[in-house]
Amino acid sequence: MSNRLCTIDLIDETGRAIINREQIQHVVDAALLADGLGPCALTVLLVDDEESARLHRTHFSDPEPTDVMTFPDGSADPETGHPHLGDLAVGVDVALRNAADRGRQASDELTLYILHGVLHLLGYDDVDERDQAEMWAVQRKLLATVGIELEAEPG
Repeated sequence: MSNRLCTIDLIDETGRAIINREQIQHVVDAALLADGLGPCALTVLLVDDEESARLHRTHFSDPEPTDVMTFPDGSADPETGHPHLGDLAVGVDVALRNAADRGRQASDELTLYILHGVLHLLGYDDVDERDQAEMWAVQRKLLATVGIELEAEPG
């Protein structure tokens, strides 16, 4: 697809990730467009609980597996010359558990996590309630464009 705004390199280390590449591409490109960004690159590493916990402990001093971790970059992608937004490490096992608990498709849960990570790379934060509400509203709006509905409250 030549009209992609972001080149997304999806790497599934688990072999169990259920992803919808078109859905992910759509929401990531929509987020970039809304932020006024041009072409860029993004790497998404899909990891299991063990690797998620290891990365979370190493980089964020938290030993628990998590949904998504962001690693900003900004350097030029060697293949395209476009800025490399950064890397995301997405917890597949976390997504599978949460999707089952929320009655959501696993692919939709992973799309949410990837979008959430991209928004962090774009400068959104969810530390305090006000920022969280703003980030959640943006997620809700972008995910609705691909038929994913979020709960009323972040969680």
